[in-house]
Amino acid sequence: MILILTADAALQAQVEQTADRENIPCLALSDEETLLAALPEETPGVIFMDVSHLGVDAASLIEKLKRNQATAKIPLVAFGNSLRADLLQDAKEAGANLVLPRAAFNQQLPELIRHYGKAG
Repeated sequence: MILILTADAALQAQVEQTADRENIPCLALSDEETLLAALPEETPGVIFMDVSHLGVDAASLIEKLKRNQATAKIPLVAFGNSLRADLLQDAKEAGANLVLPRAAFNQQLPELIRHYGKAG
């Protein structure tokens, strides 16, 4: 199971289609509240988080997830616009397992889904 937190409908569709081709379930969420509500019911192999996602303090959410014993071990891949290097750095400092510029995330998406999707 893959969880993705993004407000970008095109990216959401890309992730869902790529996961579907690999026969890996994917749940796309658009806000922190629905992500936190979904976690007790789902044990994802990974959380993909768009740190450029408007309305979400990504660093704070990453810290919250990494401090919580139930979610601390879930791999978290943060990605975002390379022009906002500050957001990428904040995600890294907050505890994201992997931080990528958006272009690299898009390029590596099939491999990331195969790698992490099998874990959940």
